[in-house]
Amino acid sequence: MPPAIFQLMALLIAVLGLVTAAFPRQMGRWRMRGSVGTAQIEPGKARLLVTRVMGIVVAGLALVMAFGDPTMLL
Repeated sequence: MPPAIFQLMALLIAVLGLVTAAFPRQMGRWRMRGSVGTAQIEPGKARLLVTRVMGIVVAGLALVMAFGDPTMLL
C-alpha cells in the first residue's frame, strides 16, 4: 500500500477529474480583459467533449494510483 498522503492526493485529483467531467462548461470558461473591457470566452462543443473525456481518464488513473497495487503502473 502506498503511504496515506499519496492516497489522499490521488483521491483529490480523482474528485477534481470527476468535477471536470461533470461540469466541463464551468471548468473550461475563461475570462479575458482587453482594451474594451472584460469578455467571457465560452468553450466549443469539441472542447467540452474532450474536457469531459479527459476528466474521466484522469479520475480513473488517480483511482488506480490510490487503490491499486503499486506494481500495476510499472
